[in-house]
Amino acid sequence: MQGVLDKGWHKDIRYPVVYRVTTTQKIACGFLGLLFGAMGIGLFYLAQNGRSGDASGALLGFVAIGFLAIPVCALFYAMNARVTLEARAIEVRGAFGTRRLETRDIAGRRLVTGRNVVYPLIVVKEGRPLRLVRSTFGLDDRFNAWFNALPDLDEQERASTLALVEQDVTLGGNAQERLAKLAKAKQAAKVLNVLPLVLLAWGYLYPRPYGAMVACAALMPWVAIGLSWAKPNLFQLDGKQSDVRPNLASLLIMPPLVLGMRALFDVHVIDLQPLLLGGLALGLPLCLAVIMAPKAATSATKKPWVLPLVMLPFMAAYGVGLLALGDTIWDDAPVQVFRTSITGKHVSHGKSTTYEVYLAPWGDTRGEDSIRVSRAYFDAVRQGDPACVRLHPGRFGLRWTQLGSCSP
Repeated sequence: MQGVLDKGWHKDIRYPVVYRVTTTQKIACGFLGLLFGAMGIGLFYLAQNGRSGDASGALLGFVAIGFLAIPVCALFYAMNARVTLEARAIEVRGAFGTRRLETRDIAGRRLVTGRNVVYPLIVVKEGRPLRLVRSTFGLDDRFNAWFNALPDLDEQERASTLALVEQDVTLGGNAQERLAKLAKAKQAAKVLNVLPLVLLAWGYLYPRPYGAMVACAALMPWVAIGLSWAKPNLFQLDGKQSDVRPNLASLLIMPPLVLGMRALFDVHVIDLQPLLLGGLALGLPLCLAVIMAPKAATSATKKPWVLPLVMLPFMAAYGVGLLALGDTIWDDAPVQVFRTSITGKHVSHGKSTTYEVYLAPWGDTRGEDSIRVSRAYFDAVRQGDPACVRLHPGRFGLRWTQLGSCSP
């Protein structure tokens, strides 16, 4: 395997090189162990002396044992974990196990970015890759030299996808024209990838005009799919970091979230089961279009099930959100009005604040009902105040309600 260094690079390094857990990380492990140990003792005390029943007490005890196991694992990790470099091998010892890789079993290296940290990743020919954290073991230039001698899989994939563009006769008469189209595609993708952020701000801060906002969110994923189908050697949807083609995955992720968010905030649908089933059916064509989109002629992915699994919740949010919003926006049928009263109020604080009021039974409801309302309405009503529920049949037969005053 040809690496990026000369064949004799390792002669200046005295092997084996052993990296142990740094002092800072040992302190972090100790703090983590104390924190979870205290939580485990507290839960165990509640399980033994609290007023919980047998089932809940057993559950608390089980969780307490799990929390108490964390200090043990942290202690063993701080004492035993190490990385050992040899000229033709690497050995990583954890809290209770050891993994050894010979260079002949290693396919190459990658750099993986996560939360503003770049992790070295060792990809093996068979089995799961090995990811290391530099700060945990204080990996230095000796490790960098050993790691950089491995084949750079990211660079190989960049060269492979670039060659696909250069050889695609549909993009131009020669390699220069094709690369020029790739440059234009990257510029276009920069603009397109800003649109989901604009849509998010539009949908969250000031969704007016409402219909236009919903239409943009509904059409944006199909723009990405259309480009990936029309020019598979210029655009990608799977988001491979080492691919030279621009990635349009944000157009598939953000619009469904906006549709789902607005449906959650603005619509109170009663017929939830038909909504969920209809939403899944509505999102299915989009999901299939993503999965069946023509791919560039690179090596097939080792995990073809990952993309459908990742896209499924976003496509479900797309279908459910679009169906719920369309059911209300286009509903012009007569409304039924039911008189009821406010029985309670509740505020939920999280990433956003939501306001709910509880209603006495109305119509064919048998128990207390709750509905999400605006801050202004929440502040204006009190427990016991009269209220009127307006029941709409829905454009697609999904009944939805609005709550307001009973004045004409």
